[in-house]
Amino acid sequence: MHVLIIGAGLAGLTCGRILDTLGVQVTIVDASDGIGGRVRSDHADGFTFDRGFQVLFEAYPAARRHLDLDALQLRRFDPGAIICLSGKRFVLTDPFRDRAAALDAALTPVVPPLDKARVLLLAQYLRRRSIDEVLEGEDETTLSYLRRLGFSEQTINSFFRPFYGGIFLDRSLRTSAKCFRFDFKMLSDGPAALPARGMGAIAGQLGDALLERGLIRLNAPVAELITDNGRVTGAQLASGEEVFADAVVVATPAPEAARLSGLPMPQGALQTITLYFGGSAPLYQGRKIALNAAPDALVNNAQMISNVAPEYAPPGRHLLSATILGASSLSDDDLYRATLADLRRMFAGDTAALTALERYQPLRLYRISYAQFPQAPGIHTLLPDNRSGRPGLFFAGEFTEASSLNAAMISGEKCAAAVMEERRGF
Repeated sequence: MHVLIIGAGLAGLTCGRILDTLGVQVTIVDASDGIGGRVRSDHADGFTFDRGFQVLFEAYPAARRHLDLDALQLRRFDPGAIICLSGKRFVLTDPFRDRAAALDAALTPVVPPLDKARVLLLAQYLRRRSIDEVLEGEDETTLSYLRRLGFSEQTINSFFRPFYGGIFLDRSLRTSAKCFRFDFKMLSDGPAALPARGMGAIAGQLGDALLERGLIRLNAPVAELITDNGRVTGAQLASGEEVFADAVVVATPAPEAARLSGLPMPQGALQTITLYFGGSAPLYQGRKIALNAAPDALVNNAQMISNVAPEYAPPGRHLLSATILGASSLSDDDLYRATLADLRRMFAGDTAALTALERYQPLRLYRISYAQFPQAPGIHTLLPDNRSGRPGLFFAGEFTEASSLNAAMISGEKCAAAVMEERRGF
């Protein structure tokens, strides 16, 4: 059996790796010049730049199944966050896992004491439950869920909107509460981390061996699928070349999957911009993310990447990333200037940070036009299956599960299983 996989993102790589291990002949084609899809890293002048700020949740079940976490040399964020509001900074953390910051977090006034207790109770509640239990029941928006749990608007606005807005790419918190509970559980069960060589090392673990053996073809965009009497039998590349197979797996982002298959896919696109700056001194100490709680924030979150993973910057240098939610019509130069201005607001009152920031230089900017699909309450029951319903055509992509690295790998697993079921008929 020969399987053609269109797309070398995490889902396609996971599917291809499993099938290859099971003895199936695999060909993976991708339109870009490298593997990983949206999980890629660039290296220049001693710096590592992930294509969009991303982290790996170590508690992801699929990551534990498919990745050698030790080999990734994970560099871990500290729990919690630094909340920047009105020229001041406040620390929020899990006192059981971050005892060094426990006192500062206990004294911070930006989150009322009852809400701090609610956060701890929610963490304990979700830790004791399986993922299936966390995801069961009726769905609702994250905002309505938090309000139903009794969280104050002050805590919702100062912490949950920027923190989970950075995860969901939507500060409105209209995202499914099931997504929120899952991510909250993952962050309660384990740390967020960066591979020492960048997020692209995740894709490397899944696909480098396939690439070295010539099973992955890059710079090979697909023009259309080939069908014969209703069965999908291959794909025509943009070059005109035809590649035939016994089964075809579409493992692209949802818009491209819709174009190729003509079948319904999740609609909409959440966009984000990541900007990188280099400097000679860190803006702050520690390995926490800095959240911009201002209601008119341009920068949603900023992080001293080199505090977490020193390998991301050359010796004597420091790397700062800033995340903007949505798109922007500003030019790159104007966007750098506007971002630096907002960072000055975030760190106002901290003379050392402002002095250091004046010496930071723009390094890289990534505009991610399709970072996630919107996940409104109830959407997950409406997502496509790995089996397309058309003979010979399968799907492997986060759009069959949820918008996350974990979901992409799970979709790859399920697609490989579906293909193997079909193989038994050969």
